[in-house]
Amino acid sequence: MNIKVKVWLTDNKGIGFLGEGRWRLLREVHRQGCLQKAAQALGISYRKAWGDIRTMEKALNLELVHRRRGGSHGGTSKLTEEAHKLLKAFESVRNKTEVYAGQQFEKHLKNILKSRKSTVNSRLQ
Repeated sequence: MNIKVKVWLTDNKGIGFLGEGRWRLLREVHRQGCLQKAAQALGISYRKAWGDIRTMEKALNLELVHRRRGGSHGGTSKLTEEAHKLLKAFESVRNKTEVYAGQQFEKHLKNILKSRKSTVNSRLQ
């Protein structure tokens, strides 16, 4: 048995704008260099990907993706310096939160749940 946690950022009204899915989108834009290819790689529509980028940019009041419209070779999308910092910081917070939750699970819940499981098993026999 393990514990799992989700981390996301919300605005002042409690509306989420950055979580695992949008973090993956930004990371994929960086890898692909193209919003459309990033959306395809993640199995989401270009419209959703574009909307997610705009939602994050609006909530943060900063540009996350430099876009250049395509021509014969297609467009490009590159993360801004702020987006790179955001990705790195979000990943760090997420990873540290998972570690902390795991430590707290070990300290406070694991033995209770382990003894509970053995009690249930003995009743079933």
